[in-house]
Amino acid sequence: MKKFVYFSLLVFLLTSFIYVRFLKGEVKKDGTDTDRKNYIGVKYEIGKGETFIQILRKSHLKKDVIDSIVKSFSKIYNPKKIDVKDQVFIFTDEDFNFRRLEYKNDPAKTYVVEYTSKYKSYVIDNRVTVSIEFLEGEVVDNLINAIKSTGENEKLALKFTKIFDWRFDVFSEVKKGDKFTILFEKKYIDGEFYQYGDIIYASFENDRNLYEGFLFDDGNGKFYYDQNGNSLEGTFLKAPLATYYRISSRFTSKRYHPILKKYIPHYAIDYSAPKKTPVYAASDGYIIYVGYNYIGGKTIRIDHENGYSSEYCHLHGYAKGIKVGKFVKQGEVIGYVGKTGYATGYHLHFAVKKNGK
Repeated sequence: MKKFVYFSLLVFLLTSFIYVRFLKGEVKKDGTDTDRKNYIGVKYEIGKGETFIQILRKSHLKKDVIDSIVKSFSKIYNPKKIDVKDQVFIFTDEDFNFRRLEYKNDPAKTYVVEYTSKYKSYVIDNRVTVSIEFLEGEVVDNLINAIKSTGENEKLALKFTKIFDWRFDVFSEVKKGDKFTILFEKKYIDGEFYQYGDIIYASFENDRNLYEGFLFDDGNGKFYYDQNGNSLEGTFLKAPLATYYRISSRFTSKRYHPILKKYIPHYAIDYSAPKKTPVYAASDGYIIYVGYNYIGGKTIRIDHENGYSSEYCHLHGYAKGIKVGKFVKQGEVIGYVGKTGYATGYHLHFAVKKNGK
């Protein structure tokens, strides 16, 4: 009963609305009125390696106009941060004079540059509604599929599994009949699903234990705590990747290497996983190595506190911005599963060392 009251209170407090979407011809928050019905609009999608200026040049605008657009746009967004598949809409009048640009990389926001008598830029926050929803279910084959079978998608499943990453391995320690519940935010734009918000409460129950996670903001950020007020976070993640099929090789002093054709120590754990599965930093730390070696392939090493370090091998590639000296947070994506180096299939070779051993 207490838990139901707690949930009801959260539903009331967390239901919110975010600004109103811009519609053709309406008066915007700055008091101006823009009617696009007589404009000619062209849509561009950012291609690999393309820049913001290159997109503007495609529209055959004059150089001084392009320079003015870039200057105005830079006040609200860094043009260097545009990415593949982002969308740019350019509107001109009947004489092909520039009138408006819209940049979209997120359904919740539209970045606008307009020209009437002068250039101006602003950001439109589209209407987002937040619904608090509840689901429960039972595992048949694995936890990810069990959550997806309720009608939700894999992103919610991965958010759920990350809550309990420090308590149990959600891939190897879950079995048929285990139960779960999730109270979560679901965001919509114009009635269409946009994205998942926070998971407010989560539980997982097997034949031995009941694990619960309550979301709480302590002023320094949002964290999950158990029913006794203890933090669910630990020093190292149980498994440093989003999902995997199985543990293909365990920690052992003697393992037959399928390529070298001999027995050698394997002081690590190999996780068999789909190609390009996101790999997480197992704990907070500084990256001390990013590179390639003929055995480990593409590799990342992270230096942690108290003499610990972690190693991630056979990667397909590195996450954007990963480089030596960068500080990464526990659970941050650092790379993607591959089979570079001495590897017969897609997997992550993961090792943790203490004082280099």
